[in-house]
Amino acid sequence: MLLLARRSGVAPVGKPRPRVVCGASATHVRPASSARPGRTRPLDVIIIGGGIGGLSAASALLEAGARVRANAEKVLRLLPSVWPPEVAPGDNGNDGGAGGSDAAAGGVASLSDAIYAVGGPIMSGGFRSNRGDYLYYSDMSSIGLKDIQSNGLSISRRSLMTVLYSSLPYDCVTYGRRFQSFTAPPRGEPGKVQVTFLDGGVEECDVLVGADGIRSKVREQLMGGPVELIYSGTVCWRSRLPLSRIGGGAAWFLQSINYDSWAEYWGKGVRIGMFTVGPEATPDEAAPGGIRIEGEPQLAWYAFANKPESWRPEPGADEAARLRELFAGFASPVPELLAAVEPSAVHVSRMLYQQPRPAPWGAGRVTLLGDAAHGMLPTLGQGGCMAIEDSLELANELGAAMPVLDSPSELPLAAAAAATWDDPAAAVWRLEAALRRYEASRAPRTTRVAEQSLQVASLAMAESDLSVWLRNTIYRLTPKWAGDKQFEYLFKEYVPAWKDGVRLGRRQYAGSEAASASLQR
Repeated sequence: MLLLARRSGVAPVGKPRPRVVCGASATHVRPASSARPGRTRPLDVIIIGGGIGGLSAASALLEAGARVRANAEKVLRLLPSVWPPEVAPGDNGNDGGAGGSDAAAGGVASLSDAIYAVGGPIMSGGFRSNRGDYLYYSDMSSIGLKDIQSNGLSISRRSLMTVLYSSLPYDCVTYGRRFQSFTAPPRGEPGKVQVTFLDGGVEECDVLVGADGIRSKVREQLMGGPVELIYSGTVCWRSRLPLSRIGGGAAWFLQSINYDSWAEYWGKGVRIGMFTVGPEATPDEAAPGGIRIEGEPQLAWYAFANKPESWRPEPGADEAARLRELFAGFASPVPELLAAVEPSAVHVSRMLYQQPRPAPWGAGRVTLLGDAAHGMLPTLGQGGCMAIEDSLELANELGAAMPVLDSPSELPLAAAAAATWDDPAAAVWRLEAALRRYEASRAPRTTRVAEQSLQVASLAMAESDLSVWLRNTIYRLTPKWAGDKQFEYLFKEYVPAWKDGVRLGRRQYAGSEAASASLQR
């Protein structure tokens, strides 16, 4: 699909809104330009990919000048809600509310509020042994943040994608455009980046962003060939089902996991996890904000098992039965959960990742975002979060690439772009330097998250009796504060090089092509 974002703001109620379509897609972001007739035009950005990263980047660029603060949920607070301020999600055609969040009590002001209205905050949870006893327990005190929304969010990917998509202008989607290749001017030279699609169409832009996932075609062209994807040694099964279908029903299930928001049970060479999510968010043109919340609360679950790289499920195999065999003897509610799983609803995939690499990720006016840049294992649930952080950092860097004025924090991206095109060569240097700064600022954090995801996965998937005993013993003997410390950086230590919308050091870099060029080396 080709998303043509021409203006910011939420779609008017009742306007046509196309369905969300996954796959290799393109987002074309054109913020409204400032009023300087005859010599201005907006910054043109094409984002290849319509997933979490691509949609978040589109929203961030449309709301240029957003201020980055911390982890993914917090940056979403800077973007507009899908619902008009006077409309509460509980009035969105669903008498059952929206998953228990009270974010709408005073109106839904931000995209973060909208997402919490559909999903819900993570209150507590932990890693457990196959017998059900805690190996590590996390709650609100674990990260030392008083704000309930800072502890994390449980939401299905489908619902998250629906909310992110609905935050974009109603007329920004056309279908059938799949990326084929790009042609870019040499580094530092003016001109457009040309993007060719499989249907033969060609689009031009100032900046191209590859957000097209772990098998990124944009990355493949940047790197001169496919980047090796590493098989982790594990296969994943996953699905969702209503809480009411598990064991004695929703109340029974919640009691069985000590009313935690999530739980993960570790065995020998296998592990299974689960987290509660709210009702489903479904696109609906007639509903306020274009979203209808329907159905009952769901449980999202996933299971991992160590398998050789050559392993494939047999055609027509009953994967639910396979899982019941793999997790035989696990504590309740694992048997009850797997007994309720429909074989046809189970998705099976091998878990792949990329070797983390330092910046730069791109070249010239082409860059990468999300899994295209740093595909990681889902052990910590941070893949989507890193893509959202990437999006806001990218938008801020592009905003800072424009000329330095007396009040740079008040300068909208479109106005800054218009002022810069008076000198195209200088504009090109600024944009390229901004993309390299974005990559350099993100690489250390995403590398750390990817490496820790690998480490925790290795412990969780231990498969000898001795290694399982050592793992469980070490976890049980580790003080809670020490266990909390290893994950604290995800929420508290991330301090972007931004303050009040201004890139630190921006003034010293601006105004010199030589200085801008030096940032790219």
